[in-house]
Amino acid sequence: MRIAGMATGMDINQIVSDLMRAERIPVDKMKQEKQIIEWKMEDYREINRKLNTFHTNIFDTVMRASNMTAKRVTSSNSNLVTATALANASNASFRLSNITQLARAASYSSTASIANGEKVSSTQAMGSQQAFETNWKSGVVHQTTIRAENSDTVTLDTEAEIIHHDDMVVKVNGKVYNVVVDNGTDPAPTPNENTVVFKDQSLIFHKSLSQGANVSVTYMTEADDPTNPKQLYTTGGISTFDENGNEIKDRFIFTSDQSLSQVFTEMGRSSVGVNGFYDEHTGKVNVSRTQTGVFNTSGGAEITFTGFFKDVLHLDSNGQDGGAQNAKFTLNGLETERRTNTFTISGVTMTLKGVTTGNEVVTLDASTDTDKVVDTIKKFVDEYNELLDFVNGKMTEERFRDYKPLTDDERDALSEKEIEKWEERARSGLLRNDATLRTQFDRMRMDLYNPVSGALDSAFTQLSAIGITTTSNYMDRGKLEIDEDKLRQAIEQDADGVFQLFAANGSTPEQQGIARRVRSTVDGAITSLANTAGGYKGKIANHQFTLGRNLSSIETRISDFERRLQQVEERYWRQFNAMDAAVNRANQQAETLFAQLYPQG
Repeated sequence: MRIAGMATGMDINQIVSDLMRAERIPVDKMKQEKQIIEWKMEDYREINRKLNTFHTNIFDTVMRASNMTAKRVTSSNSNLVTATALANASNASFRLSNITQLARAASYSSTASIANGEKVSSTQAMGSQQAFETNWKSGVVHQTTIRAENSDTVTLDTEAEIIHHDDMVVKVNGKVYNVVVDNGTDPAPTPNENTVVFKDQSLIFHKSLSQGANVSVTYMTEADDPTNPKQLYTTGGISTFDENGNEIKDRFIFTSDQSLSQVFTEMGRSSVGVNGFYDEHTGKVNVSRTQTGVFNTSGGAEITFTGFFKDVLHLDSNGQDGGAQNAKFTLNGLETERRTNTFTISGVTMTLKGVTTGNEVVTLDASTDTDKVVDTIKKFVDEYNELLDFVNGKMTEERFRDYKPLTDDERDALSEKEIEKWEERARSGLLRNDATLRTQFDRMRMDLYNPVSGALDSAFTQLSAIGITTTSNYMDRGKLEIDEDKLRQAIEQDADGVFQLFAANGSTPEQQGIARRVRSTVDGAITSLANTAGGYKGKIANHQFTLGRNLSSIETRISDFERRLQQVEERYWRQFNAMDAAVNRANQQAETLFAQLYPQG
């Protein structure tokens, strides 16, 4: 705290403050200039955000075939057949008759109750329930996964004796192999595509496994330490068929501490494609295929069971509930069938929901979804007009040059509402007639107006041909309007031609679709504005864009000027302090002289 003016009686603090206020006028102007640069950066970046959104939405609307060539399908009886169409589907009509049966999945139930008069809980350990009294085996169950290394031999990392070799489960990338044991007899067993030979703690395959193949092995050993006790376990197998009629097998090992629910979970994760549940009312288990249709081309059972599934859960081919069946129907006079009730023909996905009676015929008509295409184009036009409105508003805003950014002293003298109104005018018109914006949006307008030339096989080469033109009001500065009737007519006439008008991928801008050209120009506009105001295209640091460099420069100037102001203020204080000291000495000399001239007494 400085105390001055004791000798002179002058308010030195106020005098220096007033002097410094005048000295600070240049730095206040620089801060106002800095504020204007920051406001312009914000305005540019706001426009860039809108451009970026528009850039993304162009791709997601008029450049997507699924939107611009969308199809719809009408059904004469949606209770029996429904359908949808892909964008590439042709406009066609289908007749479905003689739907005699729907596809159904194979399903098997226990041939007898598994409860045997006892209560069964699907969530409790099977070993604790009398209903699951079975020929449990004992041993320590190990599960390991080994990565193959271009070899036909995989060695198990265990020193304990492996027991119950016939219960081993070996899978390579999910494929189950039967295990045969080489016990030193002559001749030794030979592995084949479905068999692996176990010998001396190793598995020998019929050929080298591919590098990195997953070899999953479940095996049993005697207990080798108290922390690894024996378990009671049982085994079982399930077989189904793939879509080519090839058998798919899986083998399971279940321990007595597992529940029936856990059994169903393992089944559901298996490659055989089945799921199951336990019904408390009947005491039976049901297992069904996850896919509908007939897969066993030989006409036998769709699902076969062995071991635990057959002996304990009483599942076998005699327990089939109606069996698998394909959907059978006549399509445009051709008798055919499918494994599923939903299938695709010529881009039209049909779903059978019921069977026909008598000579009933269901007709499906696939045609262009004109409403969806119109809505897609409307969205593009609306977003373009909104963007144009916003930017034109910025470029035509009135500039109030008498309203400068407020200094700190001016801000302190105003209320918040007064500050808000002042800054609204101070910010107005910063981008008025901006050359960068005008150039980019002029290019965008040219992209929209110029025809699409080249190999476009369509009568539609410019927007006006499909009913999209600029408004007659010149004050709209290029906004678009739609003649919806003409647009609908064009879509119904040639939907693909309308799509190509927007999205054609030509080698030159003249051959490119309108939306593709506009999107390219928007990308260039984003880059140009980023070079000016940053915030996009990796332009983050001030030195990477023009306004950022200007901002850094003016901040440096302000910092330098602030240091000079500090020096000026120090000089003022030194001068006033020296004056005060001189006045004080003069006063002391006067007092001394007065005392000598007029001695007391």
